[in-house]
Amino acid sequence: MSQETSSWEQCKLSSIAEEVTRTDPESNAPVMMITASNGFIEQLDRYAFNNAGESLKKYILLEKGEMAYNHGASKLRPYGSCFALTTAENARIPFVYHCFSVGENDPEFISMELNGSRVENQLRRIISSGARMDGLLNISYEEYSSVELMMPSIPEQHALADYFRKLDNLITLHQREPSHILKEGKNANQHQ
Repeated sequence: MSQETSSWEQCKLSSIAEEVTRTDPESNAPVMMITASNGFIEQLDRYAFNNAGESLKKYILLEKGEMAYNHGASKLRPYGSCFALTTAENARIPFVYHCFSVGENDPEFISMELNGSRVENQLRRIISSGARMDGLLNISYEEYSSVELMMPSIPEQHALADYFRKLDNLITLHQREPSHILKEGKNANQHQ
């Protein structure tokens, strides 16, 4: 099986990203947020009520395939996390997130790159004074988009994103199995 692969090129995020700042106060799109471990989730899955209030009018309206960087520090991702919106056609996103599109590039591949250790090391150098009082890291969109990525061709981006999506699904499937097997094993032991 001979597949030709191209060499990966280094580029700044700013050379492929375009900032998204669209708002629509009349939108009925779901209100979503980013968690470091699960990516986009509906805010109601985390909170019992919509805590956006009046600021909801300023929320960014993100479309499927566009990306958001939550520059809130967490134990899992001390330099924030970035994900592509893949679970909804559009969503209202907190206006404190840095939102952008990546043109023809694969947003899921780009998010893997942006959540990787190479970019984390760059963010560690950029972020000057740690977290502010509101828990957000001091990093502007311009600073964030200055990080450098290693980019393969677009077909390779799609293939890698697809591979890791399938791997994630397989891991999720196998994480569900042990509890089922353990229950069956306990029941079998009890009947002996």
